[in-house]
Formats: sequence, C-alpha cells, structure tokens
Amino acid sequence: MSIPFDLWGQRGWASTEVAGESHYTKAIRGMFGRDFKPTGTEINVPVQLIPEPKNRHDRNAVGVWSGRNQIGYLPRVEAARYVSVLSALTAEGWLPQVSARVWGSEWSDFDDRRSSFQGSVRLDLAEPHMLVPANMPPNGEHRVLPLGGAIQVTGEEKHLDALAPLLRPEGECWVFVTLHELMEQLARSSRPVVEVRIDERRVGQLTPKMSGELLPAIRHLAAVGTTTAARAIVKGNRIKAEVVLYVVRAHELPETWLGTTAASPAGTPKSPATIDHVSPVPDLVAVVLQAHGVIPPRPTGIEFAVPPSWPPAPKGWTPPPGWCPDPSWPPAPAGWQWWVPVWD
Repeated sequence: MSIPFDLWGQRGWASTEVAGESHYTKAIRGMFGRDFKPTGTEINVPVQLIPEPKNRHDRNAVGVWSGRNQIGYLPRVEAARYVSVLSALTAEGWLPQVSARVWGSEWSDFDDRRSSFQGSVRLDLAEPHMLVPANMPPNGEHRVLPLGGAIQVTGEEKHLDALAPLLRPEGECWVFVTLHELMEQLARSSRPVVEVRIDERRVGQLTPKMSGELLPAIRHLAAVGTTTAARAIVKGNRIKAEVVLYVVRAHELPETWLGTTAASPAGTPKSPATIDHVSPVPDLVAVVLQAHGVIPPRPTGIEFAVPPSWPPAPKGWTPPPGWCPDPSWPPAPAGWQWWVPVWD
C-alpha cells in the first residue's frame, strides 16, 4: 500500500524529458483513450516516480509510471540526482508523483502508407532540494492554502536569526509558514496586517494591500479554530534573506476548499472533505529525509510526537467503503489512528 505524495516545487510547466518512451508506446497510447487525435494530442496527467534499486543496468534507475503502466525512465544523469529523496519517500510507503505533459500523434510512412504511434513525456519536476519542505507542518490543526501567485514578505531583515537555520547551500528551499492577523500600531491609528511565522517564530509581515488579499481566508479559518498555513520559499544567505509566499488570494478560493463556513456553530465537526488526513511531509518521513541529508535537522527543543495534521476520525464520522485505520507504521505512538485509502 502506498499513499500518493505530490512533490513540491511544481511550477506549471514540464521541462524534464523522460527517456525510453519508444519502448512503452503501447502504454503511452493507452493514456489518451478515445480522445486521441492522430494529428496530435496533448494531455496533462499525474505520473509516479519509482526508484529501482535492483535494476541490473543502473542501481539509480527511476521508473516513470502512470498507474499500473510504466511509460519510461528518468534519464540516467537525472536519476542519479533524484534517487536519494525519492527512495527516502518510497521506503516509508509514499508514492512520489508529479504532473506530466504527454504528447502523442500518428506518423505515416508515405512509401508503404503504414502509420505508427509516436509519444513523448515531459515532467514538471523541481530540483531535488525543492521536492520537500525544509521544516515540519505547523503544530495543531491547520489548513494549507492552495498554491497561487507570489507574494513578497516584508521585514525579513529583522528576523535573520529565525531564517538562518533554513538557509541552504543551494540558495533556496520550500517551507511551511503560518499566517496570523495582527493589529499594527501607527502614530494615530492601527490597521490589520498579516504576520508571517515559520515554526512559530515571526519572520516578517505582508503589506496592508497584500494583507487585504489574505485576511478573509485567515479570519474564516480562525472562526473554526484552524490556523492558516501556506507554502513559501526562503532564499538568500546569512546577511540577506527573503521569504516569498505562493498562495491564492481569498477571493480565488473555491467553495469546495472552504468547507466549513465561519458561521458554523462552535464545536461543529468538519466534514471528511475538509480535513487534511494526510500531511504533505509528516514527521515520520522527515526523519528519513534528514538521514539522507535532504532536509536539515529540526530545531532543538521542538517536539513532534504525533504528526499534528493526522487527527483521529471526527466523532460520529465513519470512513467511506474501502478505507480503514492504519497505525502500523513504526514509530507510530500509542493510540495513533488515521484513515487512509487501500490500494491493491
């Protein structure tokens, strides 16, 4: 059983070529179904990256799969760069996946009028150090805002001590941040702004204009006792660092994401659809990634006994057919129980 894990850092364009597609033309052709047009068809689909440590040609080989069908490999040089982080994830039962652009067409030989299928696959794959965040998910109940456009944080120069542990030799990394409403005191008045924290430490704030783009979402979640989280990039060095959020604005949030409304009575259980049952990078996986040197060790003095965004099922809620509790992965603490789908 593996749980899909969407690798971080995808930017919406597929630039990494897949090798060996000519050996998997039947599988690639099957991805198009009945919508295939011989003159050329393009689709964007999630694909999985699965290391093959027992591959007799290359111990660093990473297969590219679409469900049960293999459609190629990462090129040998690229596989050597990515295999460490991908192996760390798959070793703990996660199934790394990214978005792929798949192109197909029919090519005709005018001499004998025979045609054959031609396919190509490209992946939206970030650099290895950008595939997972460099810190743990926020402690306590939280929701992560969907990915969106860039928003620059201000005032980071006052908080280099909080950012220093996250600075990497590569120059940048993804992190979880939390967003909080703060009343900024001015000479004769005050105004609400958004404070940005990493691991519960302030690292800056948003301008009043940008704060106005996110405050409705922060207030919405705060009304039901939930912290607003987001994805951000930290980049720079020990003398100059900056934080950039990548989030959708409040007015862009779909109704399906909002789930429980701010008007819900206190104590009203959230529906299963509004609960993040599977944290993007739980403590369990982070330990393995640290061992591989993919992300830095956690700050001392902070304990993560139970991944906070993997709560027990809400009171009165039963899982859909085919879902079951699975506390079997060590080192799961006593009483740790969460709902996961079961795959064949």
